[in-house]
Amino acid sequence: MAYLLYSPIHGADFIAEVRSSVASAVGELREVEECGPGFPLIIHATGGTTAAAVELVERCGARGAVLVGFGEHNSFASALHTRAELEARGLPAVAFHCPSYRNCREELTKARRVANTASSLVGAKAVLIGVETAQARTLRERFGWSIKVVPLEEFEKLVDSSQGDREASALFGDERVAKIAAALSQYAAGADVVAIQCFPFLMKRRYTPCLSIAVLNSRGATVACEGDLASGFLMLMARGLTGSSGWIANVVKYTGAEGVFAHCTISLDMAKSWRVTTHFESGFPYGLAAELKERVYTVVSISPRLDRAALGRVEVIKSGNYLQDACRTQASVKFNRPVRLEAEAPANHHVFIPGDVVEEAGAVFKLLSIPAVLY
Repeated sequence: MAYLLYSPIHGADFIAEVRSSVASAVGELREVEECGPGFPLIIHATGGTTAAAVELVERCGARGAVLVGFGEHNSFASALHTRAELEARGLPAVAFHCPSYRNCREELTKARRVANTASSLVGAKAVLIGVETAQARTLRERFGWSIKVVPLEEFEKLVDSSQGDREASALFGDERVAKIAAALSQYAAGADVVAIQCFPFLMKRRYTPCLSIAVLNSRGATVACEGDLASGFLMLMARGLTGSSGWIANVVKYTGAEGVFAHCTISLDMAKSWRVTTHFESGFPYGLAAELKERVYTVVSISPRLDRAALGRVEVIKSGNYLQDACRTQASVKFNRPVRLEAEAPANHHVFIPGDVVEEAGAVFKLLSIPAVLY
């Protein structure tokens, strides 16, 4: 939800002009009496608006705020003052600046994405297929997630009774893949994210859910493999900031500023080209070997207890399936600086988000009080 705050002393004509310009970028503007999500977007049209902003945040019980200020009429001064006052109260806030409200569409859109994404990561609904994990407990306690744990046996029954997903069947020509996709779709329909503990499934069934996950993520669901709800959290962030689920990848190796990442599945809409092969560790059907579509990605990783993160911009040097001893979709990338992943990476899994959204992702981490280092 976006709010426009102003002082009447600055004149009705000026306020109307700012309102029109702002609304064209962020959509409907709410009245201050209405309370919305965990992190409201507060746009300071003029100076003299800090008290109203702080009162709005406190009255609505918001967890923090995203602020925007312009170079006219003491707007940015109020945004900075509001940030300082909220932080003094122990509430996180991030501020965005535009030299003029007349040319602020890009920053306003960015601020809206940050506010909406941070809000979506609080109170999310998830399905964990497998057994209860410490990650699940952390997400419930810290971020108010509602997580339904579905035993593997229950999921298998749903797979066996499913009619099969038409898109998956058409793409891969395999009934098993289509049935898994149909079962995952049922859980995804009522959840923001689904995570499946796939190794117990593949060891029992002797085939993987990798291809089904690739289909679901490409059409708007968010499905994490290996039961990794922390990476699912990052995939929801990716979805909010870019519309893409992102790609979960293992760290393979690194030297200086260059690193190699790999995994046996990737959302099909992130692939320039792909082919079906075997799963790396097991040799069972199926793995997905793909070339990444984009050149630039934002890579993010988060600790298992979601208490520290790392992020950075990377450029793809090479991608595809060119290593024999790694998962099937592989990417060699260049960081902005030499890294020491054994010391800096908060976890093995890194989520690749298309494009450079380092600033936005960093702002989301700040709002959620997750310390983050920059690769």
